[in-house]
Amino acid sequence: MASEGKIIEHPKKAFGWAARDTTGVLSPFHFSRRETGEKDVAFKVLYCGICHTDLHMMHNEWGNSIYPLVPG
Repeated sequence: MASEGKIIEHPKKAFGWAARDTTGVLSPFHFSRRETGEKDVAFKVLYCGICHTDLHMMHNEWGNSIYPLVPG
């Protein structure tokens, strides 16, 4: 994880739709993630949905969201 104000660049490139502030508007977002380790489980996501908890997080209704936030 990145510490406050520090961005860590990982080797795996990824893409998602991210909320960047409390408006909840999603926009294309490219990011990086760490390589899958020997104790991790890898699977292919074919479909993804947004649940009501995601909506609360996108709008920071609980006061603990960190943006950009990729729901789902």
